[in-house]
Amino acid sequence: MKRSLPDMAAVAVAVLLAGILPPLGSAPASPVAAPVASVMPSLPEAPGNAVVTTGKVTQLRAAQRTRAMLRGVEAPTRLYLRPDVAMAQGMAPRLVSSSVRVSIRKCYNRTRDVWLTFDDGYTSQANLNSILNTLKTYNVRGRFFLVGSWARTHPSMVRQIKAAGHFVENHTSTHRNLNKISNAAVSREIANGLAASSAPKLLRPPYGEGVYTSRLYNLALRQGYRLCFWGSDTRDWTGASASVIVNRVVRGDRWSPPVRAGESVVMHLKNTQARNALPRIIRALRAKGLTFEKLR
Repeated sequence: MKRSLPDMAAVAVAVLLAGILPPLGSAPASPVAAPVASVMPSLPEAPGNAVVTTGKVTQLRAAQRTRAMLRGVEAPTRLYLRPDVAMAQGMAPRLVSSSVRVSIRKCYNRTRDVWLTFDDGYTSQANLNSILNTLKTYNVRGRFFLVGSWARTHPSMVRQIKAAGHFVENHTSTHRNLNKISNAAVSREIANGLAASSAPKLLRPPYGEGVYTSRLYNLALRQGYRLCFWGSDTRDWTGASASVIVNRVVRGDRWSPPVRAGESVVMHLKNTQARNALPRIIRALRAKGLTFEKLR
């Protein structure tokens, strides 16, 4: 069927808007949403030289893309801005719905308390003692996302964390990027990770990779886990000073927004600057009127 020039122009405009503007009032109720432009908000943007149609990624030159628009492209069509998330067979990953993404970002925290979370392990006894003593002094419960391989070789430290009244959570068995391995390998990483002691049980994917994908959501759910991202990233692993870490959590900067009520702060257990910043973070957030989950 031939199209008139006005019809072709309308198609072109509609496709452009579909790629640039977010959908209005169309967040699906199910955990799985239509393909969208990104998995992780921190990934760098790539040139807008691809189109996603019903999940398939097709690379196009500008002239080809224009001709495709004029011919009309099957809906749903979105501009694909981040090739980093392309998967095998040229399929873009599907993301969970916007409402589920909010829950994942908040780690399924149903309160207004800020959660202080500590990732990985690989720490000294002195560092762990300092963190636990600070949390006890300020009556704050922490959540420790420990790598299973580390936890298995440091059982006394895991017992110490639990005995102090804190939760341990799953951070996979060996800290692999779950976006880059098969479903079976992901399932093994979860199953062999440290069993979470909280309710609901939480899984934080290493590096936050794939945290909003329906693939990981469903693989985690099969083992009784909910996914957990974070609200404020201290980026303590960069060697940032305690003052920078505190400012990042309290006020935000180019790397991370400030933490808000009901969100979590991510730190790493081995970094001494995080341990030095911890009491200042607690005092500063309380001065802003924010609260923490109490230890006792």
